Amino acid sequence: MKTICLLLACLPCFFAPFFLRGNDVLLRRIEVSFYQTPIKDAMAQIAQKGGFEWSYNAAILDSRQTVTLVAKNQTIGETLHEMFGSAYTFKQSGNYLILKKVKRPDEKLIGYVRDPRTGQKMSNVTVYDRTTLRSTTTDANGYYELPVKPNSQIVIAKLAYRDTLLQVSSQTPRFVKIDIHIDSVPAKAESYTFLESEINKAAGSLERIWTSSSQFLTGLNVKDSLQRRFQFSLLPTIGTNHVLSGKVINEVSINAVVGYSRGVRGFEIAGLGNITRGKVVGFQGAGLFNEVRENVEGVQLSGFYNRCGGAVRGLQAAGFINLAHAARGASVQLAGGFNLTPSGHFSVQAAGIANQCDTATILQAAGLYNWAKSELSGVQAAGLFNAAWHGKAYAQLAGLGNWMRHGKVRHQAAGLFNLADTLRGMQLAGVFNRAHKLRGLQMGLINSAGEIDGMQIGLLNFSRKGGYVVLETASNEVQWANLAFKSGTPRLYTIFTAGCTPAHDTRPLVWSYGAGFGAFRRFNSRIGISLDLIHRQIEVEGQNNLKFHAWEQILPALEIRVWGAWHLALGVSANLYIAEPKRADGFDFKPLVVPSNFPKIPIHNAPQLSAWAGAYAGIRYQFSR
Repeated sequence: MKTICLLLACLPCFFAPFFLRGNDVLLRRIEVSFYQTPIKDAMAQIAQKGGFEWSYNAAILDSRQTVTLVAKNQTIGETLHEMFGSAYTFKQSGNYLILKKVKRPDEKLIGYVRDPRTGQKMSNVTVYDRTTLRSTTTDANGYYELPVKPNSQIVIAKLAYRDTLLQVSSQTPRFVKIDIHIDSVPAKAESYTFLESEINKAAGSLERIWTSSSQFLTGLNVKDSLQRRFQFSLLPTIGTNHVLSGKVINEVSINAVVGYSRGVRGFEIAGLGNITRGKVVGFQGAGLFNEVRENVEGVQLSGFYNRCGGAVRGLQAAGFINLAHAARGASVQLAGGFNLTPSGHFSVQAAGIANQCDTATILQAAGLYNWAKSELSGVQAAGLFNAAWHGKAYAQLAGLGNWMRHGKVRHQAAGLFNLADTLRGMQLAGVFNRAHKLRGLQMGLINSAGEIDGMQIGLLNFSRKGGYVVLETASNEVQWANLAFKSGTPRLYTIFTAGCTPAHDTRPLVWSYGAGFGAFRRFNSRIGISLDLIHRQIEVEGQNNLKFHAWEQILPALEIRVWGAWHLALGVSANLYIAEPKRADGFDFKPLVVPSNFPKIPIHNAPQLSAWAGAYAGIRYQFSR
């Protein structure tokens, strides 16, 4: 048993050299301390503590060179880089570390980047030269190498950390350890709708398709904006701005396939598309798409798709779709399919299918649909439907319907319906009009208003205030019982009426139905006068031969309010009957309609016409006030 325990205790010591040989020598951690120690002695101590052997030509080392260094829990690679700088390279072969001197050493800056709070080496940190635009990214151990020139400005950047600037000079050591500190000011969170969030995700996917992982990391890490007069690129990864193209603002950018930049201050064109992480001021054109994260001030043209993640001030024109987070000032969107802008002011939006924006100031025109969320001040024209949340619009024109939820509109015309809060002008619809406040004209099959100062022309007209809606029962010299429904305004209302005279003795049942127009003038709270023009068709029981028997009537009447909404109406009438000639069987309609004991109005040379003066009395119930 003791023998087995002894073997188990010795196993780690037996296999340790194999595990060490299997690991990367440069990643092994050691602790050493040297003060004016000869370099060969220092190398021997490092090899002993690191569990490896050196392989090198002794002639490449200066035996008189001494080393002063303290390394606590550092990797062998970090310790050696600190000792030798960029003049030597290290290469592992088994458990040997081969030391070579660089024949013509490039002017390089090397070192490690760490977070001083945790002491951890930082991977994926961007290190770049603001002068040459060369850049690199730290590896998993926080190590970097970057070619530099005299007077280079080196920036170390990482997302959520403050940028660190290193000014290179002839006195600057070529091995530099750099600490970066977390940014105490959090980034401002943007507020987006669900649709905008999904569009932003798609835009991010598009950027990752065309950019390398190092460019994507650079875009996240680097907050700096670099300036260049000119860029030429084949692809985002192949161009004069190198990997830092996504952080460079260009005055002129020519891109054979896809361009990638921080911004444009002048002119940019691409064969396929442009991806701009910042602002465009000037002109941007592409064969297929333009993708801009921030504002566009100028002109943006593409064959298919334009997107502005900020505000547009100028012109967006695309073969299919324009997208903008906001609009500012005199802006125009033109698209074969859609224009979508959830906030800001657009002067003109024109699309083959649909427009959507916060505020439209002059014109929204679409083949299918227009929507203004905040305010409409101008004209909306659509083949199907217009909608505005607020506004002072001149006109809404649609094949199907118009809707102005809050605000004022002068004119609405639609094939099916119109809805408005306040209308000052005309509402024309094939079926239905509705306005909360109306000052003007409504014309449709059904018209409705909360308050009205104007006229309604339609089959049914309703208003709670300012309208004229009356149900009336009356009797006249032709028919004993009549029922009429009048709806509209006092200036003009429509009339639907029906009446009959019951059969008695040898007289058959006679009934009529008809429609007309009328107007009413109120003198005071109790007395008014109405004038009705009514057309009726006469029918006789048992004599339905589809002939035309028309009764035309002009009826002025005095209305007296009796109690509440109840009114008494008395009047005289002028009547015209268009009669059918006496039939061969001797039946004559005329005596059944034209009263024999009422004053006749002679009509010469018109044997089929009869006219007379009549009388009328009725009771009216008025619904509106």
